[in-house]
Amino acid sequence: MPAILNLSTTPGSIERRDRYSTKTFELLGASLARTSVAVATVADIRIAVQAFGHGVRAAHPDASFLVSILVRKGDRKPRGYDAAYLRNGFGQEDFMRVVDKRTKPAAARSDASTAAASAAA
Repeated sequence: MPAILNLSTTPGSIERRDRYSTKTFELLGASLARTSVAVATVADIRIAVQAFGHGVRAAHPDASFLVSILVRKGDRKPRGYDAAYLRNGFGQEDFMRVVDKRTKPAAARSDASTAAASAAA
């Protein structure tokens, strides 16, 4: 039996720092779009989230947003839903802008990690 999911957008962004990342959401921000979809499997959810997100991105190319996924009350989540949700398995964070605030450039970070690995060997 398929579950009904309510998909919407939540404005937000991701900041990458030297040792951590933060996700910021505007919980009271306006949603750019909403829809409901019927899904039977976790794979169906990923397809629906990606299609929804790409449609919103086409209409709002500069927007940074999370695709919020809510299972309709009384419906059962497909097997594997929780694990996939926690690891961004549906691509719900794929439409968020990433701001790099690391102090070292990527090349310097990889050189430092290579040097540390060589020293340890």
